[in-house]
Amino acid sequence: MGNGKGQEILETAVRLFRKQGYHATSVQDIADAVGLQKGSLYHYITGKEELLARIIAEGMQGYAQVLEEIVAQPLPARERLARAVRHHVAMIAENLGIYTVFLRERHALTPEQQKLVAESMRRYQALFERTVEEGIEQGEFRAVSPRLAAMLMLGAGNWLYQWFSPEGRLSATEIAEAFLDLFLRGLERGGGGGDAASERERSG
Repeated sequence: MGNGKGQEILETAVRLFRKQGYHATSVQDIADAVGLQKGSLYHYITGKEELLARIIAEGMQGYAQVLEEIVAQPLPARERLARAVRHHVAMIAENLGIYTVFLRERHALTPEQQKLVAESMRRYQALFERTVEEGIEQGEFRAVSPRLAAMLMLGAGNWLYQWFSPEGRLSATEIAEAFLDLFLRGLERGGGGGDAASERERSG
């Protein structure tokens, strides 16, 4: 939407959708917040549906852009996974408004838009899965389920929108390092217990 009034409208929509929810926010609410008549607002947008779609598109782009670069680096899988988790946590913590709307309100999109979002999220998760799988193949990680490991890591990271506060006791960096201490210890060979669980999953 660019700079100027259009960007102000988008940022205002993020704030209002986060504060009171997408369905409870009207076009009039957005117009009032940016100091425009409702009719004038339509010079910039077609409706609040367009704003939600733009917010979620921005969220999806942030999800994938840096991660693809991280997993393509010629580094051990453990280091790539650590960088991926740090990126994921930082991305949500630094853009809480966008990702609160993205994670909480995406089901308000049209079915076609929801399908695109779901496909994008699956591709993002697949990058985590592939990194875990490569770590297993290279002997860095135990024989766990890459899919389950990826879902656990992303689920923990995504839930930040519910409880993280920039004014809280722990910074985003400290939270990411705590996540890594738990995740990587659980994946590393000798961590105990996971191989049997993985074998049950494969045979069950």
